[in-house]
Amino acid sequence: MKMRRRDFIAGVGGIVAFWPDVSRAQQVGGKRRVAVMTNTTESDQDERSRVATFRDELRRLGWFEETNIHLEYRWTAASTDLAKKSAAEIVEMTPDVIFVIGTTTVSIVLERTRSIPVVFVTGADPVKVGFVNSFANPGGNATGFADLVDTISGKWLQYLKEIAPPTSRVLVLHTDSRATITQLPALQEAAATLGVELLPTNVHDAAEIQRALDSHAGEAHVGVIVPPSSIAAVYRNLIIARVAQHGCPAMYPNRRYPASGGLMSYAGDRVEQYRRSALYVDRILKGAKPIDLPVRLQDRFELVLNQKTAKALGLDVPRIWIAGGVELIE
Repeated sequence: MKMRRRDFIAGVGGIVAFWPDVSRAQQVGGKRRVAVMTNTTESDQDERSRVATFRDELRRLGWFEETNIHLEYRWTAASTDLAKKSAAEIVEMTPDVIFVIGTTTVSIVLERTRSIPVVFVTGADPVKVGFVNSFANPGGNATGFADLVDTISGKWLQYLKEIAPPTSRVLVLHTDSRATITQLPALQEAAATLGVELLPTNVHDAAEIQRALDSHAGEAHVGVIVPPSSIAAVYRNLIIARVAQHGCPAMYPNRRYPASGGLMSYAGDRVEQYRRSALYVDRILKGAKPIDLPVRLQDRFELVLNQKTAKALGLDVPRIWIAGGVELIE
């Protein structure tokens, strides 16, 4: 049985900014050049699938690697050093457009160029972290799509309490990134309302993730929240396995976690964001500027629950979730 829970949000904004002059980008054999820079590893099958959606949509729009477009890929594997190196290489190529995924990765690219057009996908508020001037009129050289996880992070905590009411302390595995600036305050506000103590823990690698989980996840009435980050994506299987070992309820940043054995996720449809990003890249290749393309907010969120994991933890699916359309997977 599959059902989906969908919530809707919208964004507004509005100040006008100028667009800097951009010299004609280099081309490869007469083809237009688009750089694709992700924050995960090339072996990540979920990310490869989303990038394939982006590529397929470009093909649907008339851009074929065989004839008129060259795609240059960089996989940064949650490494800031590799992201900086990749950003420098990409900017040196002067592509027509750069498509970038991940808040930290986007910030590194924008530190390198304020002239080459950038289309991004980020979980942070792009205005708060300085990527754009406003949603309606981005200004500068960047635009794209945002999940705005600071507005939904309270839902992570709410759902965790609904499925595991005794939860009184929640370990938050976050990274030291611009997205954290907006995620934690919203979580702290929700925690105060729900009477939950947050245990924010900054992690950067496998050793720190294991230490954090081993220190708290085995305690009574402790839950785990894993906000979206490149670190979490790279060490996804480790996190899921360690949480299962300690037997605590956990909320994850997207459906690939419950699909891999994690308990549940509440997140936007990233596949659709990649498809819509291709539409923006197409418009820029045809003459539009980022200032002409408003930043779009995620408008569809899905609550996904792994029934097998819930049963193993002795948790029942709340009736309100069934009525609301939770997606149940085995």
